[in-house]
Formats: sequence, C-alpha cells, structure tokens
Amino acid sequence: MKLPFDRFLNLVYFYATDDAEQAEKDKFDIRLNKPDVAAIKAGKAAARGPWSAQAETNSLNLFVAQTTGKVNDK
Repeated sequence: MKLPFDRFLNLVYFYATDDAEQAEKDKFDIRLNKPDVAAIKAGKAAARGPWSAQAETNSLNLFVAQTTGKVNDK
C-alpha cells in the first residue's frame, strides 16, 4: 500500500496525540509549529523555511493579492 507523505504525517500526528487531553494537544501543536528559538537568539535565524523573513513577506504578499486582487512587489 502506498501512502502519500502528507497522509503519513497525519497518521504520525494522530498517534502522537492519541489519548491526550485537549490542553496537551494544544501544547504539542505549539511546540510543533514554533520557530527554532536557539538559532534566532544566536543571530542565525533561518534564511529559508516558514519562519524566515522572506517566507513571511511572500505569505503576506500572497494574502494581499488574494484578498484585494492587487500584487505588492515591494
């Protein structure tokens, strides 16, 4: 059986949070999605990835383009 990678990650998440209280699931979600604090404090913030400045700028520009129909190229 071939399982797509995103579905596999959903299965891993299910087993990681199975039988957990909602508060524990919330803590797990926060830890899973937070940036690497040690790298940020060391001044080595990720140059790429979802927490980089470029990725945040691109996301904001995409949001603006989707909601207003205008593209911000700055």
